[in-house]
Amino acid sequence: RLVEENHGKILSSMLKEDPLDPGKIRLTLKIDQTDLSRTVATLERFSYKVIGRYQEAKPVGDDRERIDMLFRYLDI
Repeated sequence: RLVEENHGKILSSMLKEDPLDPGKIRLTLKIDQTDLSRTVATLERFSYKVIGRYQEAKPVGDDRERIDMLFRYLDI
């Protein structure tokens, strides 16, 4: 529910015992989202400990292209 509130979709999940603390479990989620910062913040706000996150870096060239298009539009 917390992932979906941040417009994410859980693609897969894996549950296993924490090797450092047998009284805890580790949940691995694969989420269909490019920016995980809001989802991670929500999980931490609800006292979930996020051990790691891996996401694709946004290409810098794409941002540069959009800025150039904006400047061309403003010149018109």
